[in-house]
Amino acid sequence: MKKSVFKVDMSTGNIAKDALLFSLPILFSGWLQLLYNAADLIVCGQFGSKYSVGAIAATNSLTSLIVSLFLGFSVGANVLMATAFGARLKDKSTRIIGTTYALAIASGIILAVVGVTCSRYFLKAMGTPDEIIELSNTYMMIYFVGIPFTLIFNFGSALLRGMGETFKPFLFLAFAGAVNVSLNFLFVITFHMDVAGVATTTVIAQAISAILVTISLLTSKSLFANLRIKSIRFHKDETIGIIRIGVPAGIQSALFSLSNVILQSSINSFGPDAVTGAGAESSIESFMSTGVDAFAQASVAFVGANYGAKNIQRVKKSIFIISLYGLIFTAIMATFAYFMAESLLRIYIQDPVAISYGAEKLHLVSATYTVYALMSTISCAIRGFGYSITPMIVSLMGICVLRIVYIYTLFPLPELHSIFGLYISYPLSWAATLLAHLICFFPLSKKAFAKIQPAE
Repeated sequence: MKKSVFKVDMSTGNIAKDALLFSLPILFSGWLQLLYNAADLIVCGQFGSKYSVGAIAATNSLTSLIVSLFLGFSVGANVLMATAFGARLKDKSTRIIGTTYALAIASGIILAVVGVTCSRYFLKAMGTPDEIIELSNTYMMIYFVGIPFTLIFNFGSALLRGMGETFKPFLFLAFAGAVNVSLNFLFVITFHMDVAGVATTTVIAQAISAILVTISLLTSKSLFANLRIKSIRFHKDETIGIIRIGVPAGIQSALFSLSNVILQSSINSFGPDAVTGAGAESSIESFMSTGVDAFAQASVAFVGANYGAKNIQRVKKSIFIISLYGLIFTAIMATFAYFMAESLLRIYIQDPVAISYGAEKLHLVSATYTVYALMSTISCAIRGFGYSITPMIVSLMGICVLRIVYIYTLFPLPELHSIFGLYISYPLSWAATLLAHLICFFPLSKKAFAKIQPAE
């Protein structure tokens, strides 16, 4: 088998070069997916109705909250599959695949019913402005019709990764995304379907990706284990194992989403222009956060590999180099976003009032984003030492709880009750969480190093 150019040995070689080779594929894969999502907003912003972008953006945090708990099961499936694959337990792997598909189908049906029947109630509870609630409800109902396909693709991709196959999910995503973008122009520009057209193309793309990943699991002879139709059921031990690992991951993700729902509700209170501007800004900001995540994943991988190799110097060097990469990347992207804020927002939306709302947030976020980058890298470095509970608790308290407390205590004060007063909760929570991570990092790293001897 030909060795991939991105294949690296994290415990030997040049850390500076290998960290880039590790991070760049993750970065580009993330950007590819974001480009498809951005295309939905851009097409609607340019060819749809005035509040189309805001209507779609108003649903993002809510759909993430509803879906995230179930997506945690994909983490459990990935871990169980990787363990069985490493132990060469083929029969068990087959049962894991069958159980995972049973969970995907059952969870997808439940979420589809909840999303379609309750979307308007949820949107009203969030205080979605009257000007956009009908559009938001239309988008959300159609989107949830396709949620079973979303879960099948995510669960199936987790199974493939657990068997060491990472490139196929990327190819499936690329093909489905290209179809999505192409159909956007047809449905929105030609058929004038507005947000309904974007939602419909999303469902079609999700169905394509789900079919492709399923065909791969059914027919690929290169895989360690395959999907068997008769094995699609809830095997007791495998179901318990997936739930045991997946539920904590899902709860953490759901709590993050809950804080975003509360923030979105506060943004909704400033009207549809604020929702539209903030929605466009979030799409731009996601390109920076994807880069931060790529280097954060490199941090946990390189720290873990070199800690396992008992090479303390390479652990320290990995943390320094990857943190530096993250800061440099973020500084470049944030500087560009700061000075090009209004031009970038005009790609999505045209209304000057909405652009002003988005620019205010983008200026504040980009000016402080290096704090978020360092926070993410240090948090993942701690996980690389094998301490997963501490960074989880710190992140939940700093990002979720602190923001929620701020929204319900300080934000209602007259001097802070403005869109800027709401946006300031982002850098404040990042700074507090970074400080807490640093306080934990030094004693935990010292404790971790004491358990091993330096390599000769």
